[in-house]
Amino acid sequence: MKKGIAFYLNLLAALLGAAGLGLAVYSSVLSVDNALTGLPLVIAAGVIGVVLVVLAAVAPARMGNHNPVTAISVIAAIALYSYVYGQCTLQRIMLIAGLFSFNSGNTVGWTIFYVTVACAVCMVLACILLIVSSFCKTVKPVQQ
Repeated sequence: MKKGIAFYLNLLAALLGAAGLGLAVYSSVLSVDNALTGLPLVIAAGVIGVVLVVLAAVAPARMGNHNPVTAISVIAAIALYSYVYGQCTLQRIMLIAGLFSFNSGNTVGWTIFYVTVACAVCMVLACILLIVSSFCKTVKPVQQ
């Protein structure tokens, strides 16, 4: 069977999810003062999300397009990706508020802000790609 557009969108979503997870971890290790609380849980959610996206990309080869395993994997991956960028963003709200009001000279804070924005962009794009891919075919039947 030939691979459809959803297969490639899912793989791109997995790459963006892995990049977003890497950026979330990087933003946590930049400064001890601004480390993410519950970082192991964030890492676990991101890794499981990437694995589920890969599962959603390869499962239709055996089960056909639009099967329950793919649907559940995509829904769970979107939830896990949302958790990762939500935690990364929510735990930075006070830092971001300080940067835009009284602490604009905090260079480490600005670096964390930029990395957090990049993490959120990667995760949101991955979620959008997963939503779009769920309406496309992952495998195409071979024509004879």
